[in-house]
Amino acid sequence: MSIKNNQLIFNFTLVLRGMNKITSQLEDSLYESGCDDAMVHSGNGSLYLTFDRLDTSLEKAVSTAIKDVEKNKKLEVAVVEPADFVTVAEIARRAGYSREYIRKLIKGERGNGDFPAPLAGSSSTTLIYSWVEVTSWLSVSNILKNNDALKMAKIIKQFNDQLNNRRVFLNSNSVKSKRVERI
Repeated sequence: MSIKNNQLIFNFTLVLRGMNKITSQLEDSLYESGCDDAMVHSGNGSLYLTFDRLDTSLEKAVSTAIKDVEKNKKLEVAVVEPADFVTVAEIARRAGYSREYIRKLIKGERGNGDFPAPLAGSSSTTLIYSWVEVTSWLSVSNILKNNDALKMAKIIKQFNDQLNNRRVFLNSNSVKSKRVERI
């Protein structure tokens, strides 16, 4: 995030559904719909847009970007990144610390010993945490270097919760309509 003419430049990524290949038609459509501040990428079976959006708040920047993308009826925004689910390595990267330091915080060898519990992965080798919970804990523990990280994490999580709820609602309605058709 940087400042320009009393507005901020917000950097975020929108992961898309509906298309899996970059075409010149897609690029033109996104540009014409207002996404001239985004780059289209393809990787890991997904299309995604990295934005450098100038706006007065992160909420407005993400909201207008989603609306601009979804002007193309073939596209749906699936997720805003950086997302809430994080590994130990990602916590270290985002917080600006080493993985070893984060590991010691988790084990209680550093800090006050009540690091947030993982959301998933306890029975596997990769633990998954909530970035909102971790940044909140790091902030309260006076460990977090970036004071905006918690606020940004909460905003992005709210967008992702709304996108997920929309997807679940639409999928449940299509399942219901298919059941009705079968009867």
